[in-house]
Amino acid sequence: MAAKCAFCSEDAVEHGGEHIWDDWLNRALPVKKFRVRQQRSPVEPFREYPARVLKEKLPVVCENCNNTWMSDVTNQVKQSFAELIISGASVCLLPTGVGLLAAFAFMKSVVADHAANRDEPFYTRAVRERFRQTRIIPPNVQMWVGAYQGVQRYSGKCISFYPTPDQPGPLYGVEFFGFTYVVGQLVLQTHAARWIDVRLRGLPLPPLRPDQYWNAAVSRFWPSDGVPIAWPPEKYIGDDTIQKFMERFNVPIHIRDGS
Repeated sequence: MAAKCAFCSEDAVEHGGEHIWDDWLNRALPVKKFRVRQQRSPVEPFREYPARVLKEKLPVVCENCNNTWMSDVTNQVKQSFAELIISGASVCLLPTGVGLLAAFAFMKSVVADHAANRDEPFYTRAVRERFRQTRIIPPNVQMWVGAYQGVQRYSGKCISFYPTPDQPGPLYGVEFFGFTYVVGQLVLQTHAARWIDVRLRGLPLPPLRPDQYWNAAVSRFWPSDGVPIAWPPEKYIGDDTIQKFMERFNVPIHIRDGS
């Protein structure tokens, strides 16, 4: 039986599919030398390799989704953020831009989650189809934006984590999905939480408190509070810190103290 599209009831393509790093980058970037670091599933090893073309695709969506609304989101990101991604141009993210960036980050996180080939995707079918129809991001999702500078000026990183606390405590019974996406000089990190027991999923989730160490390097932009966000932040994420940043929501995970 063919696999279903991540966003609708149609069959996903068997070959090709959604670009991990969008094809317009191959025409826009001034160099043709990349260092790609990728992990499609938590049980698979990291793949790191040089590349002259960003051509990696994930066959988890149908042709219609890929060529219509997903293409629209990608083209809007290109129009709004190409200079940010390519040259690190300073920008002020207004609410409209924040919403577009959040839609793009969530779309990529759903694709990565679906490609992990777990018994059940983290995001439910209802959440994914509602996003396709309305661009509504579920309330259990937070996102951060940062800037990357490494030895390889243009790197692609696509890493997923599924940490689940296994010791009694405030977070016991909650599972998490962390997704970090790096393209050019843009860093996006998406983090979601849900109760493992489906009967509890209507209950509030413990709010998370990221380590303050990262405050100067990333800004939380989703959920949006309507306040413009200056980019790039005070500090950059580099080759010596990117791995720690990608794993910062691995267990143990901290919760707010309520103050």
